[in-house]
Amino acid sequence: MAIFFLARQFFRASSHQAVSAAASEPSPKRSETVRVAAVQCYSSMGKVTLNRRMLTDLIMQAAQKGAKIVVLPECAVQGYMEPNSDTKWCINADPERNEKSVEDAAESVPGPSTHYFAALSQKLGIYLALPLIEQDQGHYFNTLLLLDPHGRIAAHHRKFCFWAPGDSGWATEGSGKACVVATEYGRLGLMICYDVHGMPSRLKAARADIVLYAVGWYGPHTENWFRDIFPRRYVTPNQFAVVAANWSADDLENSTWEGVGYSCVIARDAQVLAMASTSEPEIVIADVPVSGKIGEDSENQDE
Repeated sequence: MAIFFLARQFFRASSHQAVSAAASEPSPKRSETVRVAAVQCYSSMGKVTLNRRMLTDLIMQAAQKGAKIVVLPECAVQGYMEPNSDTKWCINADPERNEKSVEDAAESVPGPSTHYFAALSQKLGIYLALPLIEQDQGHYFNTLLLLDPHGRIAAHHRKFCFWAPGDSGWATEGSGKACVVATEYGRLGLMICYDVHGMPSRLKAARADIVLYAVGWYGPHTENWFRDIFPRRYVTPNQFAVVAANWSADDLENSTWEGVGYSCVIARDAQVLAMASTSEPEIVIADVPVSGKIGEDSENQDE
């Protein structure tokens, strides 16, 4: 609670500052490696205040471990779904069919959560891949933002490839344009879960060095997917490293959901540098070699 209180106070002191797309500035000298963190956790559907507290604690722990890039699971701010009860977001929700109204949870970008976590990323001096449910002109998007160490939105990606059980009742497709931004740690790209079926080649074409991958996986055979199939089929051919943050479960003891756990960091050669050891909340840390040129033009907006 003390950690959340400090972060909240910082947010209040900083909320008057505009959160906008990153301006062009001279890039700092490139590092040889960068410490990254994949945060594995479960967000309760619609409980934004509770989720913010939990995420703040985990993000600050990752920063204390030296992480300069932190990635959260899919829709971490509002929650993606409740697999054990098969509860989903919908536009015209029927509670008797285990549906929740996405209108009640969605936020604008920038908006309250964007400002809050932008202030936190600025305080900690990190890049934060922030997944949330976005509302824009009557449409809803499964969104992933990249917040930079100055507290600005550096990139804005909307999920392009949908997993029907989780997305079809509420989300509008993004443009499919690769969101890649040049940083002192190379070119950072954004991808959300089922985007794996359409985005990797586009991220390669946009010269991504490290892909920040927010996941709410569905299983089965989750370990084999993250340890073998995903690195072999999607990482090595496209020559980027990946920081993959997957969800945990709301009730691990009684969960029958096979898609939890195995958050990981994967090198360009498909080597798994680090992987979650349990299906519980966990911070996966690794040092990733930096490659590529910095200071180049960025493709950083999904419009």
